[in-house]
Formats: sequence, C-alpha cells, structure tokens
Amino acid sequence: MSRKWMRIVIAPFLIVSLAACSSSAEEQTKEGLKAAKEIFHGDIVESNEQIDHVELFVPSGFTIQENSDETNIVLMNNSDSYVLFINPNEKQNSNLFYDLLQAEKKETIIVQQTFEQNGRFGFVAVYPSGEDKYEIISSIGGVKLTTISDEANIATNMEKMMKMVRSVKVEA
Repeated sequence: MSRKWMRIVIAPFLIVSLAACSSSAEEQTKEGLKAAKEIFHGDIVESNEQIDHVELFVPSGFTIQENSDETNIVLMNNSDSYVLFINPNEKQNSNLFYDLLQAEKKETIIVQQTFEQNGRFGFVAVYPSGEDKYEIISSIGGVKLTTISDEANIATNMEKMMKMVRSVKVEA
C-alpha cells in the first residue's frame, strides 16, 4: 500500500518538474528566435577582429584560439567553445548548411527557423546534445557557427551567434 501512495505523491511532482523544464527551454528558444530574426533582418554588425582574409565581430569576453584559420575559427567564452565554419565558395543565398542539417538531424531538431532577405539565406536551429545540453547552429549562406549550450543560455547564445555570423566578411 505504501508504494502506491509514494507513486501517487511523487508522480505529480515529476510531471510538474518535467513541464517546467520543457517550458523553460521552449521560452529560451522563442526569445532566441526573435533576437536572431531581428539581427538577420537588421544592419550588419561591425567587425572588430580579423583573421587572414576574414573580418568578424567577436563579442566581449570571447577569445579567438591560436589554431584558428580563415575557414575554421574557434572561439572561447569562459569554458564554452564556438566553432565558426566559413566556406568561401558558397554565396550568401546558399542553403548548403541547412540542407546538410536536414539530412543529418531532421528527426531530432527541437526548433528551427529560416530567414531570407536581399539575396541572403540564413537559419537557426536547436537540437538536443546529451543530458540537459543543446547544440545551437546559426548560419547565413556559407557561414555556420555552432556551440553546445545549457538550457539557461539558449537565447543569449542564439543572439550572440547570429551577430557573429551576420558580421562575417570574406575579402577576396
């Protein structure tokens, strides 16, 4: 009899806890999508760093790792790493990274949104990556930035990542 009571008492707490967690991630992604859309459609963010032929905006607190080159730039913010892939052969309207994501992760994507404006194609996507972690992708054309984020930082990361991607300029 006591096991039944334990189940009856514990079950509602578990349901409420799970609902609270999923609503938090959902709220974070909604906020992040809104910010990413505004940045995509807004003015270009001015660059403040240069690596070889690539100019980009690097937010305060981020550092560029020494092993970076103009096609693979690794950035650190505290213990979090961000990897920026640049394919100079892809134009701003390229769907390459989006198509690859759809082919690889279509079933597990929690949220994604595409953007188009003035011959540019971009997207953001979030999908699970281990326990209580999420992989975030932000991309415009041949530029893609990825990171692993905890739930509490999804919106902030989506915003910063779209600013970085939006700022990238590749000089010929």
